[in-house]
Amino acid sequence: MDAHAPTADPVDITDVDVVIIGGGGAGEALVAALDGSGRRVLVVEQHRVGGECPFVACMPSKSMLHDAHGSIRWSEAVERRDDVVDDLDDHRHVEQLDRQGAHLVRGHAQIVDPWTVDVDGTRVRTEHLVLATGSQPTIPPIDGIDDLGERLWTSEDALTTDHRPVRLMVIGGGPVGCELAQLFAGFDTEVHLIDVAERAFPELPPEIGEIVDDGLRSAGVRVCRGRSAVHVEQRGGNVQITLDNEGSLATDRILVAAGRTPALDGMGVEQLGLDPDNPLPIDDTGRISCPGSVWAIGDVAGRGQYTHLANFQAGVVADHLVGNGRRRFDDRVTPACIFTRPPVMTIGPTPDELGDTATWVSAGLAEVARWSTDRLGDGFLTIAVDHETRCVVAAHGAGARFDELAAALVTAIDGRVPVDRLATSMWPFPTVGELLGPLYSRALEALDDAG
Repeated sequence: MDAHAPTADPVDITDVDVVIIGGGGAGEALVAALDGSGRRVLVVEQHRVGGECPFVACMPSKSMLHDAHGSIRWSEAVERRDDVVDDLDDHRHVEQLDRQGAHLVRGHAQIVDPWTVDVDGTRVRTEHLVLATGSQPTIPPIDGIDDLGERLWTSEDALTTDHRPVRLMVIGGGPVGCELAQLFAGFDTEVHLIDVAERAFPELPPEIGEIVDDGLRSAGVRVCRGRSAVHVEQRGGNVQITLDNEGSLATDRILVAAGRTPALDGMGVEQLGLDPDNPLPIDDTGRISCPGSVWAIGDVAGRGQYTHLANFQAGVVADHLVGNGRRRFDDRVTPACIFTRPPVMTIGPTPDELGDTATWVSAGLAEVARWSTDRLGDGFLTIAVDHETRCVVAAHGAGARFDELAAALVTAIDGRVPVDRLATSMWPFPTVGELLGPLYSRALEALDDAG
């Protein structure tokens, strides 16, 4: 069988090997991983194939963040954004599913039991059922927020609009909130960011949060951390926000970026003995604890909300579906980047999660020559080295080009290269990557001093 040839024979969609509910990034990755396996695959998607990342999340935000830091006008940035996302047309993604031998049905899937799905009145029997329905924005319980109508934005609204508000209030100071605040500020919108946390990314070392907030303020964002909105209402042409300290602010639009919730409602997970209001009970292979062969990948699995993580999970589940199941969700380190300016990278466990099993060492971006030649600004990078294996197990930092530096650290961690070896490597001059040299040397010294 040609792994890339479209299915030649008519497909009986009422009896298949794998039903994937959700044709977003996770579902697409699973289809690709099963391509050539001989499994009959049905994908059920009621919206855009490809999900959010290529259309209303990762790709448009990175395109506009790039343009926000240049001299490009808003209208030009919107035009380029729309070109990057193919004007929200998913035909390329649909064609790719077909080339990989999957059958797509546009419709709503309702679970009948672990082996049966109803798709708009058609019963489908399957050996394996995979949930890949993604996540949805969490709307915080702020008094009056449900009455704002078009003045309330989610990230999708912000990344599909042609309208640049004069004033924007961002509620939520995580990755999405920080990126979008900096994006709109780059196009001269007056942006306030309100976050209940006392500092940016409180699970990471405080130096990282300080660098992020300095970058936001340099871009013109008015950062207000340790505060929450308790009431919002429209007054004339304004949206008025009342804070928990009784202060108030006025804006034109409110953008909620207060996290996302796995999308489990409305597809009948109750028929599997599951509660859609609670996280899915899945093991480290993605299998759900319920009768039958039922699996979850991507955002709905509740292990993280990154495209690359969804792709990895799809590969793990595919291996199990074809009988080669040795991989697990946790057998590789999970990296993530936040594309503020400067960018943040976070790889592996946090300091609290590692406890006293590892030694942490740090370095500043000013230690490398490229910092002065390119005026790179502040940068902080810290790594953790396991006491027993003497290997790097985590890395977190914020600084110019750290999003690209992350790949080298992922390789070191997943490759389980002892720091004894890494400390003797050569680093090309002058690059930001040279920062790894002093880090590995300090880690080696710390381990040797500890005996």
